[in-house]
Amino acid sequence: MGTISKYWRHIKINSSGSRQILEIAEAKEFFTSNFPEYLTASDVPDIKIQRQLLAWMGDNSDTNPEINPLLAERCLLCFISCQIEGVCQQLAANFGKNHGFISRDLFPYVLTDDGRISSQRKQTYAPSFAQEILQSFDPNQGSLATWTTRKVKQHSDLNNFLLECGVYLISDWALLNDTPPKQLEKIFSSFYNLTTWETQESLNILSSYHSIYRAERRQQRLSRSGKKCLPPTTEQLEKIAQLIETKTGQKSSPKILMNKLQNLASQLREYRIYVRKGSLPTIPLDTSKNQSLANKISLSQETDTIDEENEFLTNYRQQFIQSLDAAISEVTDVWSKLLKGKKSSKSEQFIQALHLYHCQGKSMTEIAKDVGLKAQYQVTRLLKLKSFRADIRQKLLIILHNRILELAKDYTNPQSLKTLDRQIEIALDEQVNQIFQEAQAEGYTSGHHYTESLFAKRVCTYLDLVKK
Repeated sequence: MGTISKYWRHIKINSSGSRQILEIAEAKEFFTSNFPEYLTASDVPDIKIQRQLLAWMGDNSDTNPEINPLLAERCLLCFISCQIEGVCQQLAANFGKNHGFISRDLFPYVLTDDGRISSQRKQTYAPSFAQEILQSFDPNQGSLATWTTRKVKQHSDLNNFLLECGVYLISDWALLNDTPPKQLEKIFSSFYNLTTWETQESLNILSSYHSIYRAERRQQRLSRSGKKCLPPTTEQLEKIAQLIETKTGQKSSPKILMNKLQNLASQLREYRIYVRKGSLPTIPLDTSKNQSLANKISLSQETDTIDEENEFLTNYRQQFIQSLDAAISEVTDVWSKLLKGKKSSKSEQFIQALHLYHCQGKSMTEIAKDVGLKAQYQVTRLLKLKSFRADIRQKLLIILHNRILELAKDYTNPQSLKTLDRQIEIALDEQVNQIFQEAQAEGYTSGHHYTESLFAKRVCTYLDLVKK
């Protein structure tokens, strides 16, 4: 009975925002009297049942008085509500821990049906989201469960909330599939400020991916067998790698190519979150390829300048900490003033929440209680940690670049300074990224004390000074 009961048990949100299971007696009586053969079945043929319910739902004749179209509709809406709940739970399981939300935060956006039978609803009521799903469903194009899942993931308000949390619902392969090469070139050269060589390498990978993966994808659609974009097969990766080698002479194994495609998709995902959300991303980098600032600068120096380099690095480390402190102070002050302009209590909550998160290692749920907010998603919206860190990162790069370039004048000749300027820019970008990746990684670790990363420690130092 547990499985079949999804046709008369409705999942709704009560006035306090909590999930509630409502058993609808009329729907249960209607279903059990018309489908008695499935009441004890272990395998419920949902598609067969739903097609019959849809037929009854559209039958307005009086030829069969025992069939009530409104009850047939309610049975289908109950099924949809259970499916919506499952999608929200899956989204929370996949992304919630790392991005600060739970399934309950998602429910209000999509569980909008009150469970009443249509004849009981006022005519002025707009259709619920579940009714919109049912009205747009075509049984000839797939199952109701799949259609519901798709519609939930396309829900605009739900996606806006997820974007605020830093989640963009599209697979890597679909993202690569619908990104034109010209758009990628613009993103990488203008937004990420990558070199011409780096941009061209990514263009070669993307165009080769399109030539193989997208071409086969189109064939699948023509044959009506195409579903969601799945990861490329080993055979497809080998074909893509062969095409890249033909173009550039560079060889890549399927494993290396897969990593490159995923890194490329990650950068595109960060960009799309930025343009939809309006916050600057932290650019993911392959840390195995990162070089220290000393190694970058030593490319322009003779090998007998070890003492000079050590002296430079000592000064550099001092400048790095001072620049980081200045960036944290400036950005935090700007954010605090903006919040104070909206509501003075928001500014105080923001500073307190920053301290609880970075200095005491408290969870979003714990912070919500301490600062007087109702739910953890409100803390996530208040702190906007990805945007906060991104703003500090940008400010740090500006401050640090100017200071280090000035410092480097004492350790190189004017002719080398122009070349060194670009090397310093690359080195600083890599090192700053590493600092902020460590800070972000701490937030992903359950029960972690957030004062271990350099970023968290300097935030705590600043907040301690503010309190004095």
